[in-house]
Amino acid sequence: MSLSDRKRRILKAIIDEYIENAEPVGSKVIAARSRLSVSPATIRNEMSELEELGYLEQPHISAGRVPSTAGYRLYVNELMQTPALTVREAEAINSALSTQMRELEKMLREFGSLVSRLTNYTTYTLTTRASSETVRKFDVFLIDEQTAIAVIVTSSGLLRNKRIKLPCRADEAAISRVARIANSCFTERTLDEISLSLIKRAASEAGNLSELVMSIAEFAGEVLDENREGDVYIDGISRILSHPEYRDPEKAQELLRYLTDKQELIRHTQEHFSGNREEGAIRFSIGTENSDEPLRDAGIVYGSYDLGKNLQGVIGIVGPRRMDYAKVAANLNYFITGFNKLLKDSFFNE
Repeated sequence: MSLSDRKRRILKAIIDEYIENAEPVGSKVIAARSRLSVSPATIRNEMSELEELGYLEQPHISAGRVPSTAGYRLYVNELMQTPALTVREAEAINSALSTQMRELEKMLREFGSLVSRLTNYTTYTLTTRASSETVRKFDVFLIDEQTAIAVIVTSSGLLRNKRIKLPCRADEAAISRVARIANSCFTERTLDEISLSLIKRAASEAGNLSELVMSIAEFAGEVLDENREGDVYIDGISRILSHPEYRDPEKAQELLRYLTDKQELIRHTQEHFSGNREEGAIRFSIGTENSDEPLRDAGIVYGSYDLGKNLQGVIGIVGPRRMDYAKVAANLNYFITGFNKLLKDSFFNE
């Protein structure tokens, strides 16, 4: 059912008021503070219908209404108006974006901290290598007759090495042959494509050094899996406690435990921000749209950034369900645009 223009304007006014004050909203407040030019009685009737349609909730019989998850979803999809940034906000972001930092990790931490301060919400940044990452090259070097070093270079330019004990004595010619087999069978393949049958076939070609080939394949899997997992940096974790929704210590602790669990954040982000990550896209997950219990009363705004060389990143801003989605989206969109440009110009300009 499509909402009338009046219902949409009333719903927007309620959500804006609730975001501002964190208190259930009554019809008299909307009539006094909005420009709807309708009576409190009319607004009250419309609010009752919005509640029946699932866009509003009434926490107590005598209280006003608060937005539901469905109400917030309609708001971020259709109703909210993205405000212009203040000069101070734009200058703060531009100043940070123009700062030349030598290490990408330091940059991610500092920018995450900046966004957290500007929004007064908790912020996390997640970097992952694309699932399409492959091994570009294998090298195997003989240290002595019973020890070799396997070297792997990935498609993103990452280099890893591992010392491997040989199953039998070997010479340079035998080790070079194993390297050729590994490059023939395992390069340009993703982790999912390095199958057991492929490993067995390569091992059979290596003869008495089959165990070395299997060790190299296992090492390749470890490297590709490790880099697919990703890194998480979190900032402003205590800011969530400043919002009235988390005055309950037990509720606050549950969310804090969740946000400090790297694996949970990676899994959640991949679940809600997977697929085609168009550069600069802003997405939302609101309230009960989050399957994890600690996030059922929270909202998250996500933006993506491109680190080049198969590296992808997401920045997530976590707040109460009534968070100011329009303001957060405006800050995040401005930040992401500048951040992507800085990364390309300063770090990945080939």
